[in-house]
Amino acid sequence: MRKMVLAVVLATASAATSAATVLTEQNIAKLEAVLPELLAIEQDNPQGLTKLRLKKHCDWQQHASDLRQQEQGKGYVAEVDQVLAKHQLTAPLFLELTAKGSWPLLQSLQPVQQLTRQSLPFLPEPQRRIAEQKIQQTEQMQQAIEPCLTAADKTALQQHQQRLLKLATSLPGAAF
Repeated sequence: MRKMVLAVVLATASAATSAATVLTEQNIAKLEAVLPELLAIEQDNPQGLTKLRLKKHCDWQQHASDLRQQEQGKGYVAEVDQVLAKHQLTAPLFLELTAKGSWPLLQSLQPVQQLTRQSLPFLPEPQRRIAEQKIQQTEQMQQAIEPCLTAADKTALQQHQQRLLKLATSLPGAAF
């Protein structure tokens, strides 16, 4: 999932779709097709994605612009742009689609988060710090994405839940 988000950082920013939901059959099929190609792109520092955070707004154009600025001048930007264009995706659409498409996974992690939170006092310091960071990152993503989910998004998420879970869990970095 981390590499997937980095791909968004690199894409050219353009207008987001105005559909009631981006979670359409056509867009999910595009996402399934584009991800393997994006994951194959060599990136400078995929570990840097652990520090990426979506701001708490639903302006996907702004999210894409902000993330792209962080990767300005990187050698793989053009390659990511080409892959997204090949699959008829813009950076804002890709970012919104991947963020909202990750919602079923984020929801499924809530019981794990609760158990992890309860076990924090019993973990050695290094493991506790890592667990706290993962909890914080997951909660931040939930807080950033949930207000952006429309009624149409929620309906589409229910309809495509298993497909989106399968897609999200197949990506590197998706495990809690």
